[in-house]
Amino acid sequence: MIARGQCWTCCRREALCDGRKPTCERCEAVKLECMGYGADGLRGTGDTYRAPNQEIEPPPSGPEQKILPDAIRQSPTTSLYRRAQMIFEGLEYFNKLISPNIISDASHFNPYIVNLKRLESFPDHYVKVLVATAGFHRLMTAGPEPTPSSALIQRDVDIFGLRSEALGALNDQLAEPGAQTSDATLLTVVALLITSMQSSVHTEWRAHLEGARHIIHLRGGLKKIIENNQYFKPILIYFIMADVMGATTCSSKHKNMPVATLMALKYWEIEPNVLRLLAATPNPCPEEIFQSIILINYLRTIARDERSRKRRRSGTRMVLAKIIRFSPAEYAARMHNFTGWNTSGKDVGFAKCSPSTDPGSQRSDSSPESASSAESPKSISDQDLWFSVATVYRAASLIYGLRTLVVDADDDATLLLPPQEEGAPANDVAALREDARKALTDTLTPVFSDQDTMYRIGKLVMWPLFILGMEVHHQDTAQRRFFVDGFSMLSQTMGVLGPVGAIDELCHKWALEAERPQGDQVAWDDYFEGRPDYIVF
Repeated sequence: MIARGQCWTCCRREALCDGRKPTCERCEAVKLECMGYGADGLRGTGDTYRAPNQEIEPPPSGPEQKILPDAIRQSPTTSLYRRAQMIFEGLEYFNKLISPNIISDASHFNPYIVNLKRLESFPDHYVKVLVATAGFHRLMTAGPEPTPSSALIQRDVDIFGLRSEALGALNDQLAEPGAQTSDATLLTVVALLITSMQSSVHTEWRAHLEGARHIIHLRGGLKKIIENNQYFKPILIYFIMADVMGATTCSSKHKNMPVATLMALKYWEIEPNVLRLLAATPNPCPEEIFQSIILINYLRTIARDERSRKRRRSGTRMVLAKIIRFSPAEYAARMHNFTGWNTSGKDVGFAKCSPSTDPGSQRSDSSPESASSAESPKSISDQDLWFSVATVYRAASLIYGLRTLVVDADDDATLLLPPQEEGAPANDVAALREDARKALTDTLTPVFSDQDTMYRIGKLVMWPLFILGMEVHHQDTAQRRFFVDGFSMLSQTMGVLGPVGAIDELCHKWALEAERPQGDQVAWDDYFEGRPDYIVF
């Protein structure tokens, strides 16, 4: 068995460390140069990587899906040692540097951490996907070695091979009627969906999304799957998020939009408050706003159906009114004691706190803000996180709804706007958009004021940041630079390529508008139609 104590240098060189100083004797035995442990002693050991008591039970994997027996039980050859170490190192790296990025607050319980003591309980191809993801993430964060050794080159070859093995095994299972709908297959497909979104793969994520949708359909729907296996909630909430948010960045005539939007209309029927699970993800869209986005996506698909014109008009008024009435202050009061996933991984929780001592309760008496009167916090670092999150998602969803359902519509805007609230100024498209843009700008600008704030909050607001970027005029050089720099910093900080995709999309949109007459903005459908499938993540 490979010793857990090992220096980071040896770990990166695929060395077979045994913890003996000054150098590892096992490395020397197989003719690998060992760089030793350095003056600071052991670093990067497995014990410091794994967060204790941060694991949940894995879904059943089936007796044929084990990854390690060959690697750790057969004769200890060099290749088997290297493979076993690559697996352990990759999963430890995943636990330490990747899994914190897929929950909203790294201090909360993390159901995505892999329990290395129970590794044989996980599906073979699922583990391979995670290890390959760790390898790509490390390369993205650290960059290529200036003079890579043969061991490092072999490591990169092994990582690419591992992902190919996972995809091959998954394809084999999808060809078997008895295995194509198993928990293990669904788990792996959604894992591929998440990693593809992080890698900024334009079309691959869509293939995994539709593959997961097919499996879910064959198994009777999300409600039935979750009722049978509550442990699937942390992974399936990502499918829900990708399905809805992916529909915001594609044409309403996309071939998958009708199926996706109709399926999404039933998401909140899965179980009470199921959409509040989103608050534990890097896309912590408030439940009420997420429902509004679902409705906007659906209304976009019926925009050209003359038989649905009356329904579309009333639906547009309803959803815009719902967004305008949403109160970030009241939401922040509800979320002040949010504690993320509970230790069972079956739901999210809230700490008990007396209303008299709850700072968030001071906001609960605030009246709901209208789009024209909402005040944004001047600084995120010293303001309630959830107030800021609610503010930007409310403003972004309002812009998205106005752009796609009113501005781009072949209809009279006065028939699409909600009625004036008592005591509030009359609703006006230009005023609503301008106030929403201001709320987004005032709240998002401080996110990039320092590294810590950007790392903690930046990953939570990428969709609102993208929506604001879609509003920027192509001649506003300073604003364009803000978005390019912001997404670039997020990509480097998080070690993923997803934010880089947002830069490509925004730059293409600005270039298209530069070719048009002054003031002629590209319609949402016109921009995304014919483009590779893209999702903000």
